[in-house]
Amino acid sequence: MSPKPIVISGSGLSALLIARMVGAVLRDRTPILVVEQNAEVGGQFLSFDYGPDGRFDHGMHIYYESSIPEVDTLFTGIFPEDYWHILEGNRKDIAGLFVNGRLQLDTPYVDLRAADPDFRRRCIAEILLHVQDTLAGKTHPGRTAYDAMRRQFGEFIADRVFVPVFEKLYRHHPRQLDELATHLTAVNRLALFDEAMTLELMRSEPLRARICYPDQLTMPPFRTSGQRGFYPRKYGMFRVIERLREILERDGTRFLTSSSVSAVKRKGGKVTGVTIRFADGMATEVEVDRLFWTAGLPGLAKLLGIDLADLTYDRNNKDIHYVNFLWPERPAMGELYYFYCFEPGCRAFRVTSYANYCPGAAEGRGHPLCAELWTEPGDPTDAAGIVELARRELVRFGVVPEGARPRFARAEKVTDGGFPLPSVNNVRFLESTTDRIRAADLDNLEIFGVYSSRNTFFIKDILTDAHRKLTQGKRTS
Repeated sequence: MSPKPIVISGSGLSALLIARMVGAVLRDRTPILVVEQNAEVGGQFLSFDYGPDGRFDHGMHIYYESSIPEVDTLFTGIFPEDYWHILEGNRKDIAGLFVNGRLQLDTPYVDLRAADPDFRRRCIAEILLHVQDTLAGKTHPGRTAYDAMRRQFGEFIADRVFVPVFEKLYRHHPRQLDELATHLTAVNRLALFDEAMTLELMRSEPLRARICYPDQLTMPPFRTSGQRGFYPRKYGMFRVIERLREILERDGTRFLTSSSVSAVKRKGGKVTGVTIRFADGMATEVEVDRLFWTAGLPGLAKLLGIDLADLTYDRNNKDIHYVNFLWPERPAMGELYYFYCFEPGCRAFRVTSYANYCPGAAEGRGHPLCAELWTEPGDPTDAAGIVELARRELVRFGVVPEGARPRFARAEKVTDGGFPLPSVNNVRFLESTTDRIRAADLDNLEIFGVYSSRNTFFIKDILTDAHRKLTQGKRTS
């Protein structure tokens, strides 16, 4: 009789690396079956394929090390070292920001050095007074993004600098957002001083936690983790997904695409089997050794018969689009890999210049760039209108000149729910859902992925969480 498999629901990058962890880290030879509802594996690490105009990643995706060597090797070791662009030191993550009418090339944090002098002086005084209060034990308890901003900077800066940022990004006051929202973009520091003054002030840990070095490319080696970023020398993260699948299949992992787990059977505190339904309506039942769930918590709760009707979930009421361009000239982004947009009235969330971290991305086709737009009611809804909206904003940012026309442009609307709104309600919803799934006390069920643990959002956090769960959790058979 064939051994029961570990069933992994979902096939994003984290799911594929979790499948590798089972064999390479745990030395567990249990067969693995990966179930994916889409026709291809890889999730957000796939690409848009435009034939003669080449491929585009789904926005910016660089692998940043988790700092757990046995986990990172599962990713970096799939190719020889010379296959990778290894991004390290000050070049690990070159990010910018469009705010206050200016594209910042030197720092991803709000730069107030050129602000109104009276306002800048007030901000400096407020930070010093706030640090004094913090050292005296005065703080702002609470788990909202607004509480976090007040703890970090005090009320004046929270209200005048960061409330407009959160309202632009999420159309919610930060009182309605969970503290998680403060970890998704660079909002925990300000640029207020020149390099020499910043170095002096950074001798103080409380000040160092609130001010940033004003030039990310000349910053002294404050980073001590040695964490690096990895991207293929040949453009396209899809190459990583293809190689991971090839390795997993070589080692015996089976993939079922265009299929989903439609029922979960349990008995005696364990998952005993799942029903897998295919796109043609056919289904099969599979006995399981363990069930690893990476495909979203509400779907799993429904399969387990867990009632979530008393919980509130806030839908992200923005339409999300990737607008992919090929420009005949290099976009004017300096050395930035990407920048976020904090400017009220703009629809861009993030703009990525792929050739800045993968020069091969531009070979023979023009300079690829992606503008991620979060549109609102009243904005264009047709593809041509979305492309033009993105082009106009790139002109406003100074990334392309007025009158510039791309040699290729295509808008892709996100249809899988997009960026989850980090609201208080949503984080409470997902934490409560997690608690209720765990209360089912199924010994051989484990959940992974976004929000599966507190502040688990980025790939490196998901993998760190997965490593902890797999190495410290129970082994059942």
